[in-house]
Amino acid sequence: TININNKEKTDAAWNKLYGRLENDGLLVGKSENSVVVPFVRSLAFRIAAGIVLIAGVTMLLTFGGNNTSEEMLTLNNSGRDASVATTLEDGSTVFLASNTTITYPKRFARDRREIKLNGNAYFEVSKKEGKPFVVETDLADIEVLGTSFNVTVTGTESPNIAVNTGLVKVTLKSSGESVLVKAGESAVISSGTLNRINTSDFEQFEKYLHRIHFKDERLSDVVRIINRNSNSLTIELDPAIENRVITATFSGNSPDTMARLICTALNLKYNTEEKRVLIHE
Repeated sequence: TININNKEKTDAAWNKLYGRLENDGLLVGKSENSVVVPFVRSLAFRIAAGIVLIAGVTMLLTFGGNNTSEEMLTLNNSGRDASVATTLEDGSTVFLASNTTITYPKRFARDRREIKLNGNAYFEVSKKEGKPFVVETDLADIEVLGTSFNVTVTGTESPNIAVNTGLVKVTLKSSGESVLVKAGESAVISSGTLNRINTSDFEQFEKYLHRIHFKDERLSDVVRIINRNSNSLTIELDPAIENRVITATFSGNSPDTMARLICTALNLKYNTEEKRVLIHE
């Protein structure tokens, strides 16, 4: 036996839902030859509407808010005798020391850039107002807007974060203790506390650049890194080849030599004019 009042309430609810779906453009439009089945009698439509609603909720959970289910990427330098360099989607560059891994999203969230670091790495972070860059390690979180710094947490008795340029906030996970570290200073973790000291070893910033390995990196990003760390020649690219991909290792080479190696690897040509090298097809 069917309760008429409950049936009427149910039908009214389904009709109200139908109207909302129709207003939101979620229903397939009727053609001139289509047959319209009364909504309250269409079990198939109710099932379809339920599927639409479930899909809508799934999309909201997937894309709503600041936390997205974005594809995560992992880059590993497994024992290579060169630093492994990569450029993130925001333009920041990370140089991984040997036996180091980073995990990061293919695209960052709207208001925050987060990566996880296991090992030692040097960072050159692009400045993005209102969008901090956060490096998570097992011992501490490092937060910046735009700066360069070196993280040494493995292979040392005193894990430390040395700032090359800009300002960094280091927060100890175990206690929540924080310290601001500026260029020329280091935050050292010792006996479960943070200590800020003057940096004495500046070679740590340069060692990543002595021998660099690029794997499937865009040519424009490779050249940008070379130019940023060169005081002699500047390499310029024909815009038509900026998105070419290259895998190569450079070891203490001059920009001119690197330009030649790039041309050899990708079958390109180059011209040298005073202090610049133009690479083209």
